[in-house]
Amino acid sequence: MPTGTYELFVDWNDDGDFGDTNEDCSANLQAVTISRGFNNPLTRMPTVGRATFTLDNQSQVYNPATVANARPRREVQFDMTYSGSTETLFRGFIEAIRPMAGQRGEKRAVLECVDAIALLDLYEGSIALQTNKYADDIITLVVAACYTPPSTSYETGLNVFPTSGDRWTWQEANAEAATRGPYIETRASQKILAACTADWGRFFIAGDGEATYFNRHHMPMDSSTELTLSDTMVAMEGTMSVAEIYNYVEVTCYPRSIGTIYEVLGRISQRNAPVVNDGDTVTFNLQFRDSSNQSLRIGGIDIQTVTANTDYTITSAPGGGDDETANVTVTQTNYSDHSAVAVENDGAGHSVFVQKLRVRGHAVRAREPVTMVATDATSETSYQSRKLRINAPLMSTPADAQGLANYLLDYYKDPRDDIRGVQFCANRDATLLAAARDLELMDRVDLTETQTGHSNFIGHAYWIHHSITNAGTLHMVTMNLEKPYALGGTPFTIDTSLIDGTDIIVY
Repeated sequence: MPTGTYELFVDWNDDGDFGDTNEDCSANLQAVTISRGFNNPLTRMPTVGRATFTLDNQSQVYNPATVANARPRREVQFDMTYSGSTETLFRGFIEAIRPMAGQRGEKRAVLECVDAIALLDLYEGSIALQTNKYADDIITLVVAACYTPPSTSYETGLNVFPTSGDRWTWQEANAEAATRGPYIETRASQKILAACTADWGRFFIAGDGEATYFNRHHMPMDSSTELTLSDTMVAMEGTMSVAEIYNYVEVTCYPRSIGTIYEVLGRISQRNAPVVNDGDTVTFNLQFRDSSNQSLRIGGIDIQTVTANTDYTITSAPGGGDDETANVTVTQTNYSDHSAVAVENDGAGHSVFVQKLRVRGHAVRAREPVTMVATDATSETSYQSRKLRINAPLMSTPADAQGLANYLLDYYKDPRDDIRGVQFCANRDATLLAAARDLELMDRVDLTETQTGHSNFIGHAYWIHHSITNAGTLHMVTMNLEKPYALGGTPFTIDTSLIDGTDIIVY
């Protein structure tokens, strides 16, 4: 039986490489599990990718209690080599280190690791308001605001967003308006999800850490098969049910209006003057709100640089006093829905008080949401009415909302094969072992299973799990497959094909 070679590296001293003492952990590697992917075919953003590495710890080099560099959040890389080719199956960060206790115990340590989706779940990824951008543009900015990936691969988005960044989720705005509670920031992963939903594409972190975006044309136009399975699976669950039939599809978009005059977008409360002690810097996050209804958040564009006396006033006493404007340095960073204004007391020699602070610009307001509907009476008769609601806060035009509703209805109105738990033993032959090395999320798989009647079923791997044990001699791969959208013809590009035959225009 063929076997691969597996290597684990940990950047213990956090210097950006894996070449230092004890950073090659391959000799201690005993078992590996890796899980990455999407919960189901509808999801546009994956769950956090996770890997678990079990290591021989007889030398006690993985004990955080005694080894200063044995700390979480160190970067890890796990490689597989077979037939002269090496691929990275997982790149991410240590989430937890768990050395096993007991002098007579197994003397092992477990590294629990996550991929960069975990970073996107942690940070807001604030960006300035964008106009006439595509999903890949938004994703590029949000990712870069959180961290620097080892590489990126973003397909061009298909829908243009006239205005984006002022509103990421409608639910957040509703909750805030209802409760008037504290502002809860939207995470970067939610912002990427909003871009993916409006474009109906997918974002994920590849095994080698590459931040990746596929638009909705990727799967139906992908003709390159990565793996062919013909009665070579160890296990498979093939189901056809009504669980994912949707014959009544609603897509809600949010038209915007952009103001033509400069107005106050955000300001500090006028009740109490905040203090800035001598030598200190205080940052004020001014959330943009509608001047006529402070419970409504708005976006802002063309933000003006705050100016002394016009936009801010600094004095020597809470109730007034001497003008101290000349003794402070004010810096400003503008985002799509707020401005961060830092006030540094660098010359007064005593505390100063901020009597007024405001930000002006052009307001971007979301008008009444518009919901477009697509239905199929034949499907409703056969399978009852089954509703799918899609909220697309970055989508501004009803035409785009109707196009997405029609697209989703065409795909989900009829039952489809749900192929999950497809498992194969990579060590069975050279082809399967090479596939285990190379297989990536959304790769195309051709599957035949005689007992269930599936013949040349084409699916794309939206979830992949690796289990490697017995010193690498047993490598099992499990995946879930999604059937691609059927275009119903040959798509064309305007500048390279003729509109005179069976070619079709696809949404």
